[in-house]
Amino acid sequence: MKIVQISDTHLTAAGGPTEDAFRLLSRHLNDEVRPDLVVHSGDIQVLDPDDAADRAHSRELLELIDAPLLVIPGNHDVGMPGMNAWAGISVTDQRVGAHVAAFGPDHWRHDADEAVLLGINSELLGSGLQLEADQWRWLEQTFGDLPEGRPVLLFLHKPLWSVTDEPVDHQVDVGPVARDRLLGLVDGVDLRAVGCGHLHRYRQVQRGRTIEVWAPATAFLASVDGELPDSRQELGYVEYTVAGDAVSAKFRLVPGMPQLTVDDVPEIAKAIETMTAAL
Repeated sequence: MKIVQISDTHLTAAGGPTEDAFRLLSRHLNDEVRPDLVVHSGDIQVLDPDDAADRAHSRELLELIDAPLLVIPGNHDVGMPGMNAWAGISVTDQRVGAHVAAFGPDHWRHDADEAVLLGINSELLGSGLQLEADQWRWLEQTFGDLPEGRPVLLFLHKPLWSVTDEPVDHQVDVGPVARDRLLGLVDGVDLRAVGCGHLHRYRQVQRGRTIEVWAPATAFLASVDGELPDSRQELGYVEYTVAGDAVSAKFRLVPGMPQLTVDDVPEIAKAIETMTAAL
């Protein structure tokens, strides 16, 4: 089974380089890779979760991918938890509802013959919303009902394990309380991979039988405060292979995709200007 994880596409109704990159990615996946399944691990739209035009255009662009597609939200799709949410954009029921209406459930289970895939909304973890309690209830039921003999792959937007010991001004991973609770639920489950996005970098770390995978962005390279050891700062995607009991993941480049920085995407500055004016 071949699974592709894409992440941090940052698409906007204004078009521009992030759309060009996504169209190139879609053609590459359709014509060359032909995966059995594609998972988008969030930050689908450019910056503002309340921009309905960005959301609708992003939905249209995702339809360019021929393979079955599963989506989970990132902080730029639904906001983030915590007291210091980026640009003050906190996760809310309304933002999650708008995402679900456009892209489908924000948490899901997909059973294939070779593996079970789970996707969760990391932006609810630590939010205190009723939606968070509902997701925890679903997780408890789901982990208690997994079939034996099939590897489990878990996808979320933010890294499950701590990213850095350096202080940061907003949440970059799911946080220790939610992490410990989630790891407690997966204890005893044949969890073989945890794939996330958010950091715009690729990294793979072996944690027992589980591989932790940071998926790169397709939109632009991003600087991160502090050092991120053994991470690869290139645009691309991740290709997972499930073969019997073996699960592996590899970084893949998209032929012809330019390695853009945020300064190469004027739509980012425009989106920030629009958001700032609305605050």
